[in-house]
Amino acid sequence: MTPDTFRRSPEVIPGRRLRLEKIHPRHAPAFHASVQRSMADLDFVAWGHRHWTAVAALEHCERQRDWVDTEGEGVMYLAFEYDTSTYIGCVELHSVDFGVPRCQLGFVGCSRQRGRGLMREAALTLMDWAYSRGMARIEVWCDVRNTRALAFAEGLGLQREGLMRKVERDARGQLCDQHLLARLVTDGVPTIVDSRDSVAAA
Repeated sequence: MTPDTFRRSPEVIPGRRLRLEKIHPRHAPAFHASVQRSMADLDFVAWGHRHWTAVAALEHCERQRDWVDTEGEGVMYLAFEYDTSTYIGCVELHSVDFGVPRCQLGFVGCSRQRGRGLMREAALTLMDWAYSRGMARIEVWCDVRNTRALAFAEGLGLQREGLMRKVERDARGQLCDQHLLARLVTDGVPTIVDSRDSVAAA
């Protein structure tokens, strides 16, 4: 696995009920609308505290795509339902250590799509793609207060490995404790079913 793995990652990764589209400036309107609807659920997301306009959303999508295409240090996908093209949320691989290789998984769901199991499918689809390309370990760092994201990560098959005290600053700039969860490529694979999930953000 190298940076080219992400630079050359597919524009679309098909799931069972949804498709993952690599982030692109054309996604800005859907992303902006979702952020506007989901502000109450973005307390633990650093960018959730910004003032979001249509222009800011476009610039965000442009920066993220440029990061993927030039740096190759991760990738972000947006999930859309097959039947309706409804925006479900975004999933991201970042903080990659190519020497292992390992990375962190990020996820932010649209509040309106809560309870349909689609964000879980989106995250598992991206994880499966990463493992198939050589990823050995996928982690989630989760604020100990973010119980919804913690439950979501555990539902993806990640196991709690420890508590990291005052390891980083939260969205308000305060030092916070983080749970460390991880799933190895050799661990069991959760089944994607039509189950309910909570809106998740980590």
